[in-house]
Amino acid sequence: MDAEAINAVRDVVREVLERESDAARWPAWAAAGLTALPVPEEHGGEGFGLEAVAVLLREAAHRGVQTPAWDTLCCGALTLASYGTDAQRKELLPGVATGETLLAAALREPGLPTGSTEGLRTRYHDGAVTGRKVAVTHAVDAARLLVTALDGDRPVVVLVDPRAAGVELYVSSAASAEPQHTVVLDGARAELLEPGAAEHLLALARAGLSVSAAGVLAGARDLTADYVKGRRQFGRALAEFQAVSLQMADVYVTSRTLDLAADNAVWRVAAGLPAADDLAVAGYWASQVAPSALRTCHHVHGGMGVDITYPLVGYTTWGSDLAYALDTPGARVPVEDPATKNLELTDAQRALKAELREWFAGLSAEFGHPADPGPDGSVDRHGPTYQRLIRRMGSDGWMGVGWPAEYGGHGLGEIEQTVFANEAQYHDVHLPSVTLQTVGPTLIRYGTERQKELFLSRILAGDVHFAIGYSEPDAGTDLASLRTSARLVEDDGDPYYLVNGQKMWTTGGHQADYIWLAVRTDPDAPKHKGISILIVDTRDPGYSSTPILTADGSHHVNATYYNDVKVPVEMVVGEVNQGWKLITTQLNHERVMLGPAGRIEGLRDKVVAWADAAGVRDSADVADLLGRTTAVFRVNELLNWEVARAAAEGEISVADASSSKVFAADQVQHLLADLIALVHRHGDPGEGATKELLDYLDPQAKRNLVLTFGGGVQEVQRELISMFGLGLPRVPR
Repeated sequence: MDAEAINAVRDVVREVLERESDAARWPAWAAAGLTALPVPEEHGGEGFGLEAVAVLLREAAHRGVQTPAWDTLCCGALTLASYGTDAQRKELLPGVATGETLLAAALREPGLPTGSTEGLRTRYHDGAVTGRKVAVTHAVDAARLLVTALDGDRPVVVLVDPRAAGVELYVSSAASAEPQHTVVLDGARAELLEPGAAEHLLALARAGLSVSAAGVLAGARDLTADYVKGRRQFGRALAEFQAVSLQMADVYVTSRTLDLAADNAVWRVAAGLPAADDLAVAGYWASQVAPSALRTCHHVHGGMGVDITYPLVGYTTWGSDLAYALDTPGARVPVEDPATKNLELTDAQRALKAELREWFAGLSAEFGHPADPGPDGSVDRHGPTYQRLIRRMGSDGWMGVGWPAEYGGHGLGEIEQTVFANEAQYHDVHLPSVTLQTVGPTLIRYGTERQKELFLSRILAGDVHFAIGYSEPDAGTDLASLRTSARLVEDDGDPYYLVNGQKMWTTGGHQADYIWLAVRTDPDAPKHKGISILIVDTRDPGYSSTPILTADGSHHVNATYYNDVKVPVEMVVGEVNQGWKLITTQLNHERVMLGPAGRIEGLRDKVVAWADAAGVRDSADVADLLGRTTAVFRVNELLNWEVARAAAEGEISVADASSSKVFAADQVQHLLADLIALVHRHGDPGEGATKELLDYLDPQAKRNLVLTFGGGVQEVQRELISMFGLGLPRVPR
């Protein structure tokens, strides 16, 4: 379904939802043609599929409006259109199109979540069905129930009249105001749908529930954002308190990632692709992650949020019912099937991914994890071994996958560059990330022809290394307060800038050929206006560095010093005094770089291999943690693709770039701590394979501590998310 058609459907349903008197009235939906969307044309409908219905579900949920759309359109009409007999379609679908016929999905059983047929106890035999279904919505008004059952060992779907003999309805407990019933079937007359209906119905049901949950959370998010912008305490809006801004950013990240997971699940089901793995991920996110975000919305609202007449209660109670319906704990999220993985990528992108995985595996086997002797017993991660590795990457021709061909790259685009970064992280191959993924792209966009000629080809060859000189002893998070100065000298031959100052935490500054240096060129300008970017040659006698050894036992960061360093004026990047734009551009690239899903996938797969060898893979805690890690990895990956897609179309979204960094940095720290604890719990740290794994994971955990402040501290990233993603005001300093 193309974007134009999707937008047309969205416009129509929004128009109905905006009319308060009509929003929840099914006849109003029918009058607008919405109930006819999934009905085949020969039965009076439009013949649209799940993607159109998903728009209806999301938009209604975003407005907090509960209708029979999931039961009747998503589960009922789409299943009948594909697997109903001719007689069933002729009897039921015309009434669905006109809004006169409602259908209800009876899928869940005690101990059996929506979407599962394993352990199904409802039985169909010889035209009759017996069993018990729970949490059925719209059962009272439905013309037919779509009931999942077993016919022998085969899952089937049967149609049952809820008013027929052998059917009893009992009002059941529910969180929301939407009535639910337990349906008891005792030899009730039932009509079989065509073979394959059960798998199709259950996939539709889970996809529809997931996209509904995404809409509910987005609605609660937006309601809360509006509230904190308008509600004032202590003389300012609640949104101007940092604690509120940070909490709202976390709600945004959860909502954004649930959107991506649900949309991906819908796309797979609509396209007829294998969807079980991604449906599980979406179910996990909706049932295990989203409820916490909804509770945050309540907390931020305070007393207003628990007023029964206020809309938030409707969102959170509906979200609870959706979480119960999807109920997907970590143990139910499988490690993805390699045969059906990444179908959202093109064939060429998947082939590139496979080729790069093999290539990086070879590099990892040959070079290991570069750790040359460093000062005071440390290991130098930027030493000769690392430099040989980077030159090998250059000679193999794989650098600059996403760079334009005119600058020596492969010209493959942002997604391919992200694939490259993910696969490097999967094998823990140390990329020249600052040089390749931040400095290079910024030079392509803002550099002079001379700068491009001097540096770009050498970057791709692995022959030149940059380090970033931003942070200072008194200017870390508040980077615009930097004091390193650059004074223009024009009366001493060719003009140059004379640089004096100190930088901190300069990664690779002891090995770099050049420093991408932020300096103050106009001390009288406002602090964001008088900054420029210079390219500093580290061979200058005024440049020096001292090592800073970090928790992982490595030397990779430094304090760097600039004492009358001379920088030719042609080494100014962009315009003088306009460096802040370059800094934010570079940091957006760096934040994306700091959030590759391959890091989490690689850590998970190492623990999976160990658990298989140790015979503990089926332990409950192992299955749960591996499932949680898989869900996080997959959502992280979808966010990576989305950020890359947006970058390919123009500007990187600030909210998404910061979300990618915040999400990955937090998750990798939490998950890695849990994975290490799991190995200690089930393994012997003195046994060979277990010791080898722990000796790898422990430095990783220590090294990853930097992720929550490197590239921009998490708190400021969350403020940016709230500002650019939710339109909240800037938190006063």
